[in-house]
Amino acid sequence: MPSSLSSRSVLPDPSSRTAQWLTWIVRELTACVFIFSGFVKAIDPWGTLYKVHDYLSVMHLDLWPNLVTVGVFFLCGIEFMLGVFLASGSFRRGVSVLTLLFMAFMLPLTLWIALFDPVPDCGCFGDALILSNWETFWKNVVLTVCALWLVIYNRHCRCLIMPALQWFGLMATALFIFIIELIGYIYQPLIDFRPYPIGSVIALDGKEDSDDDEPEFTFIYSKDGVEKEFSLDSLPDEEEGWVFVDRKELNTRQEVSKLALKDDTKEFHIWEGDEDVTEDIITSDRDLLILTMPEMEHVSISTVWKINSLYDWASAHNIGMIAVAAGSGKDIATWKDLSMPEYPIYTADDTSIKELVRGNPAVIYVHDGTLKWKSSLRALNSDDFVADQNLKEPMDFARDNRWILNTLTWIYLAFMGLLILASLIPMLSRLVLSHPKSHKYEAKTKPKTPNIPNS
Repeated sequence: MPSSLSSRSVLPDPSSRTAQWLTWIVRELTACVFIFSGFVKAIDPWGTLYKVHDYLSVMHLDLWPNLVTVGVFFLCGIEFMLGVFLASGSFRRGVSVLTLLFMAFMLPLTLWIALFDPVPDCGCFGDALILSNWETFWKNVVLTVCALWLVIYNRHCRCLIMPALQWFGLMATALFIFIIELIGYIYQPLIDFRPYPIGSVIALDGKEDSDDDEPEFTFIYSKDGVEKEFSLDSLPDEEEGWVFVDRKELNTRQEVSKLALKDDTKEFHIWEGDEDVTEDIITSDRDLLILTMPEMEHVSISTVWKINSLYDWASAHNIGMIAVAAGSGKDIATWKDLSMPEYPIYTADDTSIKELVRGNPAVIYVHDGTLKWKSSLRALNSDDFVADQNLKEPMDFARDNRWILNTLTWIYLAFMGLLILASLIPMLSRLVLSHPKSHKYEAKTKPKTPNIPNS
């Protein structure tokens, strides 16, 4: 065998049925990963932005904030679009090369993250799916191999959308993912993968006000050698491997409240100085607006009038309002001097606030201990709650995220489906024309040429 064996003789023939099927499988699996990864990051651009800031912080890079935001929008959009183009076979040669270049950047980056662990997770699937850093690296190794295969074979594989229509698919995909990102950035993510989705119970269900003197218990279960305490309302499923070990009586109402707070609020705590006042503020018999400021030093003073108007509206509707900020005592004192708030200001961990709601500042509405809606402050129209037009009810500010997402998705899928159907018309025409019956019909309808005898 000659030493200069070409790659063409080692790799399968691109025109072979085996190569065609393998390319289809590799292409669609790679497309699924890119579509999922790009979509879950694009739907929550704030979460992606926070993760990018973590990277920049450990790298000691200080970039212009607007540039970082634009970069996040572009990153999420291009990843989603690469997935869609791979799935539809659009721009087969160029998309394969771009996918390989994308992985050539991500693979060494995730190797560095896996080796040195600068951040707890890479955020490649947002909050929808958390992978360890090494799992992320090996996932990218597989994707890089797939991208190499596609660079060689994808151009020989059939596309679903004909080249003449692929630019329409590009524009539709770019518009769809940009709208999804814009809604997530200005309002709230259309799908909430965080610990506090709409409908979460974040009150203590009145346990701190209970006059029932019956003893309360915490139950101890064990799984894989690890023991954990549970309240009566959150007992684990024994079919999942949990084994009952013991129970312990809670002697004080304070202990009962702390356990309920841990179960219901997922460790979200509101502080007044060094005192945890969460159970005193969030109760099941009180409607409450919570203004959140995870980065208090970056909140513009121009929002003061809007915030104070919101407080007046809440007071007119007999709704309590507080502010929860992540900032130093100096930051809070400065804010009080500038805004002269009538609402109390408490503190909380910035990460907990960002898990609760996106935006700086943002607002959540709690009714009967349940989170009913959340919104960034900028998404609220000040004309809806100024003093002389405060007729709106609290739930009038809620948005039906599921309806918005379903509508956008079905419009996009319908348009892409039309492009695919339009691309099938020439192939169907060729099949019809090549059918034996069509040739018989053509032979019958074709005029016969008269036989002219030779002179």
